[in-house]
Amino acid sequence: MWEHTNPASTNFSFMQEQLLSGDAWIVFDHTSRLAQAFNDRPDDFVAFPAPAGPTGRGFMPVLAGVAIPRTAPDMDAAKELVKYMLDPATQIATLRATNFFQVVDVALPEDLPPSVKAAGDAVAKMSGSADANPGLLPAGLGDKGGDFSQVFVDTFERIVLANQDIRMVLDDQKGKLAAIMQESGAPCWAPDAASDGPCPIE
Repeated sequence: MWEHTNPASTNFSFMQEQLLSGDAWIVFDHTSRLAQAFNDRPDDFVAFPAPAGPTGRGFMPVLAGVAIPRTAPDMDAAKELVKYMLDPATQIATLRATNFFQVVDVALPEDLPPSVKAAGDAVAKMSGSADANPGLLPAGLGDKGGDFSQVFVDTFERIVLANQDIRMVLDDQKGKLAAIMQESGAPCWAPDAASDGPCPIE
């Protein structure tokens, strides 16, 4: 597959830019990072669910939570802010502006941007599929989040691009990943089982 892939793709970030420039034709990204492409040229792109693999149709939902610290200086004002954020009109405005889908039950208007309509259909099919396999975003890594992601990029480049021995690379990268988990103290996140302390690397 790599011979059909843009060699600069390991440095790509927001994939809407590569879609619009023609540097990539098939991309996987967060719905908010594809919005401009669908809004600028809605007839040129198609959104589709993540493909299914051996353990199902893997995707990463972003769970958002709202909390008020006990030490908040104005508890009533903080509660009013939360109420405002969860208001259906605010949720729809957020969806229009960011492509972040609503977290409360709300009737969506017909005049949503093309990016929301395309992504919404794909997300609904994906999350509602019988083989849906959601995995949460890495949590608890603190300032080690970048190092965590880099382990996977380095592993890909060493195995796929440099043709290094797969077992050797995995064993080497396992130690780096384990060190990050130990240093950050991050417990396992779904779909892995909860851990007692830092998530073990197998």
